[in-house]
Amino acid sequence: MNKKKVISIVNLITSMSLLTFVTIITHTEFILPPFLATAATKYPDPDWRRIRFFNIVFSYLISSVIAVLFIYFNLTGLVMALLASFVSFIMEVIINIEHPPSILACFLGVLEKVKFIYILHPVLSGVIIEESVNYILTKYVEPKLP
Repeated sequence: MNKKKVISIVNLITSMSLLTFVTIITHTEFILPPFLATAATKYPDPDWRRIRFFNIVFSYLISSVIAVLFIYFNLTGLVMALLASFVSFIMEVIINIEHPPSILACFLGVLEKVKFIYILHPVLSGVIIEESVNYILTKYVEPKLP
């Protein structure tokens, strides 16, 4: 198996394990699929880059804020989740920071009727954990693999 595939698998397992641990100790909402998608996208493009990190963080923040706003205005259900996702992705495209897995955070956030804390956890904590683990693995572990 090539090094990048190994790093991708380790990234997914480590990131999701840490995020699950944080969720257990904080007793907060937990929506996994967006972070599974982000961690899984590391295989085709596993090299960590600072600009990509900021794009991913801000795209998830936009998506989670839109989800929370939809819930605040009592715009819930499947159709509203879809509309919120469209709004989220259009905003991301307009400001040139699109990261398609982030719209899942918006979609699922509306369906699950999340609270404000959702922006901080699992969204912000999840993306920082996932990106940090990827950075450590690609900068320090992968170069040492045979």
